[in-house]
Amino acid sequence: MSTEKARGVVIRETAVGESDKIITLLTKEMGKITLSARGARKPKSKYLASCELFAYSDFVIYTARKYPSVSSAELINSFYGIRKRLDCFYCGAYLAEICNSLIYEGTDCSDIMLLFITALNRMSKGLSEPFITSLVFELKFLYLNGMLPDMGSCCVCGRNIEGAAHIGSEGLICDGCGGEEASISAGAVRALGYIYNSDIPSVFSFRADERVVGGLSTARDIFFREQTDRQFRTYDMFRRSCSV
Repeated sequence: MSTEKARGVVIRETAVGESDKIITLLTKEMGKITLSARGARKPKSKYLASCELFAYSDFVIYTARKYPSVSSAELINSFYGIRKRLDCFYCGAYLAEICNSLIYEGTDCSDIMLLFITALNRMSKGLSEPFITSLVFELKFLYLNGMLPDMGSCCVCGRNIEGAAHIGSEGLICDGCGGEEASISAGAVRALGYIYNSDIPSVFSFRADERVVGGLSTARDIFFREQTDRQFRTYDMFRRSCSV
């Protein structure tokens, strides 16, 4: 039997029995971890707010016979503003599903956790629109996991890219080397470079016009689908909510 402290954010919740939950967290101290939260669905539960989806809390985790459970929890931020807009809520749910599907239990995920919390915080405060938030998150997620090609040079000849470019599964391609691949604007190339090079707290902090968003969307379709090869059940709901 042991107890450990961890600060984490809930990326998945599953109802169990009449009043319990199973929750999955991203934590700095323990990586991704799944816990039992007994009584967390009771209206007067002391865990009610701290064990909800998106809740960022300080946890004390009790482990007996290898089955960890919540011993205590203190809410830090619920990101309540996300629940005021359907597109923000579904965006958060989609990003949470990415984390749950692509991160293994116990894996160090401190950078991904910070990226997720930053995305939630900006949407909660109305600082970032959901669709562009999802694109930046997906691309930075790939970078943090070593799956995003270099965004500054041509993947064919190695020259620095200035201005517009073509884009393929191996990375950006300069005009001299490009052919039938999709093309993106100079602004989209700069945005990709910013996402690639910026630190996590500021990665969402740029403005994007329609051409830039279109270029990032093209990059997402090529890189994220190529690298993850997964279907996410919340993605279609999220995209439909963006068009309402």
